[in-house]
Amino acid sequence: MTKTPMKQPNAAAKIFIAAILLGFAAMLVTSGVYRTNHPSLTNFVQSRNATSEQSKPDNSAHIADLMGKLKKDANNVKLIEEIARHFMEDGEYSQARKFIQRGIAAQPSNAHLFYMLGMANFKLESYTNAAKAFETSLSIADDPSARYNLGILLTYYLDKPAEGKIQFQKIVESAAENHLKIAAQKELDKK
Repeated sequence: MTKTPMKQPNAAAKIFIAAILLGFAAMLVTSGVYRTNHPSLTNFVQSRNATSEQSKPDNSAHIADLMGKLKKDANNVKLIEEIARHFMEDGEYSQARKFIQRGIAAQPSNAHLFYMLGMANFKLESYTNAAKAFETSLSIADDPSARYNLGILLTYYLDKPAEGKIQFQKIVESAAENHLKIAAQKELDKK
């Protein structure tokens, strides 16, 4: 075997390699400085990795605790509402709806419970019942979010675009938050 001499890189190649190494070093330094100045970024990444196995929260222990409290105070609407909210977070919309209906039976003038019922029914693809729940919520208290959701249901799920536009127009003319007015106006601008 003969040994062939290795070819040494020319000056341009050395400069190119040095520039790459210098750029990499600069990235490491700036990344370290940024992470030092923004420690919450590191905390977020750590907490995300810790829960990466679960994409949604598991509220079962908290729900069980709330259910125990509810046994002592069966008509406590705040507890019922909180249990329903946790079921909604877990994607258990049928269970959430049962508790929402229980809360409505205890407090039939609670607009928020009807709003929650509308959301649960929507998630369960019971669009007509969702619209009725939002309408009831609006009859108790004018809530631009409930009105917007009702408009979306009427327009896209119940094939009543003219009625949906009425809901969006009411939002635009109301004292609703800007983001809702903008969203409603976008719906009105669609053909």
